[in-house]
Amino acid sequence: MHTTKITTFTVPDELKKIAQQWNLPIDAIDFDVLSYQTQYRGAIDEDWCTFDGDNLGDITTEVEIRSPLLLIRQEYQLLVRPLVPHPYFDLRFTMASDKYKSKLVAIINPSSNLPLKKGLQEYIKETINRKKLRSGCMIGITDGSLEKEINAMLLKIQKEGPLNEPYRLPIAHFFPPTAPTNDNVILHYKKIKRTNNLLDGVEVDDLILEYILPQNGLDGRSCTGKHIHVGNPLIRYANAINTDPQSIRAQEDHHSIRFYATKSGFVERKNGLFTISQDLHLKSASFKSTGSLEAGSEKEINIKIGAGEEGDDAVGSGVNIDVQTLDVKGTVGSNTKIQACEVTIGAQTHKKSFIEVEGNATIHLHRGNLKAKNASIDILEAGTVEAQTVHVKSMSGGEIIAQRVIIDVLYSNAKITALESIEIKSIVGDGNDLIINPRAIPSYLEQITVLEDELIRKQLELRERGKKYLQKELLLKEDRIRIQRTIDNINTATRQNREPLKSDKERLTHYKSAVESLKNEAIMIKAQEDALHAFERKLDRLYEADLEAVVTHNKTYDGNTRIQFIDPKTRKPYTLSPIGNITHVRLHKEGDEKKFFFES
Repeated sequence: MHTTKITTFTVPDELKKIAQQWNLPIDAIDFDVLSYQTQYRGAIDEDWCTFDGDNLGDITTEVEIRSPLLLIRQEYQLLVRPLVPHPYFDLRFTMASDKYKSKLVAIINPSSNLPLKKGLQEYIKETINRKKLRSGCMIGITDGSLEKEINAMLLKIQKEGPLNEPYRLPIAHFFPPTAPTNDNVILHYKKIKRTNNLLDGVEVDDLILEYILPQNGLDGRSCTGKHIHVGNPLIRYANAINTDPQSIRAQEDHHSIRFYATKSGFVERKNGLFTISQDLHLKSASFKSTGSLEAGSEKEINIKIGAGEEGDDAVGSGVNIDVQTLDVKGTVGSNTKIQACEVTIGAQTHKKSFIEVEGNATIHLHRGNLKAKNASIDILEAGTVEAQTVHVKSMSGGEIIAQRVIIDVLYSNAKITALESIEIKSIVGDGNDLIINPRAIPSYLEQITVLEDELIRKQLELRERGKKYLQKELLLKEDRIRIQRTIDNINTATRQNREPLKSDKERLTHYKSAVESLKNEAIMIKAQEDALHAFERKLDRLYEADLEAVVTHNKTYDGNTRIQFIDPKTRKPYTLSPIGNITHVRLHKEGDEKKFFFES
């Protein structure tokens, strides 16, 4: 068998030469590390110095190690031989590194044969070091916590068995470089910016801008011993940010200068100066000229649109608006979506517009779709309204769903659904439906649905608990005969002054515990039944919402208006088309039946 002893600084080159001499593939030869020494030469050293140990920090500083003035090399004495597989162990792995080769990781293949026998730890370390040397990396001074990491892997194998997936084992770590930080400007207020949006809404103390200060990096040292150079940071935006001190404050640390809003509104940049504005006046808003106006209703942004007559086009088709207050002098176009806390529209809304208002909505002529807390509309023509309270001066067609509704003049073909009350001052048309239907009101429907689902769940739980109670009770009844014999045995042993059998004592203790548990279960079932009955009473009160509602009309019915009350529990409709002077229409209970009750 060929063997040869060599001394070298460059292991990969020597192995290649020997493989050629022996006419073998380089993977077919192996070697043993007989010894090695680390050598260095610093800025003040004339010759190479030898270092005994594995921690360069013992002879120099990290600053010098990262400096290009320090040179590091290792000299190895190797015994080169043909590759002979180990009789017990077979470590299979690939080696990965960062781009600088300052960190190395061995990815252990789960097909490796690593039985927990004596010598395994040393075999793994030697095999890894040979791989490192083959790739031109140093050993010893770059090992870091290699032995600790090997022990952790072996402990995992000991506890969990052989590896069943690739295992990442850190094997080398020297001095990774730190890249420099180039200066930069981050426009935080634009991070949630929507496409084609004119406004960037912010709140008090929101971080809106940030200037990242340039930072020098750190040179490094790779596991091959080579110096890693990093450049200087780029400085491009040092004078790019000017802010209004009345609405924006600055805060600086070693990392950056951060700019915070001192009031809510929208970020505006005029003549290179960043400021926070709250009131925006626009002649008109269109998808092409302004884009959307979406800041969020929680931001204190007030928009007034339209400087001309109230009939002029103010909000064009396809524009999205999301602000705190909106005052539109003109019309609102099709496919417009508006969200706000307060909305005033002085002209008309298109039938394909969508408006959602947390508070009050005031509209002159409404033909679109409106959701609000309170709605006040001069003319409602075929539009839809969903709110808590709605007041309409004139309604022709369309639909209202609300808790309380007041209509001054009702024309034809309207549908009004309420929870509590509908008041019509004058009806001058026909084909109108006035409906009391609690389940049509989203807030009531959500509440009643949750309670009904919860009631079903509680009933099922009680039923299952009752079944288990009966089963336990039956088993205890069957145990009473056997347990009586156990008691007799214990009493006999006591009379004879001898210790009762341990099994008899345990059986009696278990039986008493089961009896006590059954008593407690009965108490819990009774408490659960009481809670269920209270829940049912709460639900019954909600089921009587139609009995508390009223339809009011201040003039005479002509028989062409339909009034309908829908029982929220049974969904049964009660319908009539009144004739004559009936001021109030209600439902009331007579026994188990519900009937209409009229007041004139």
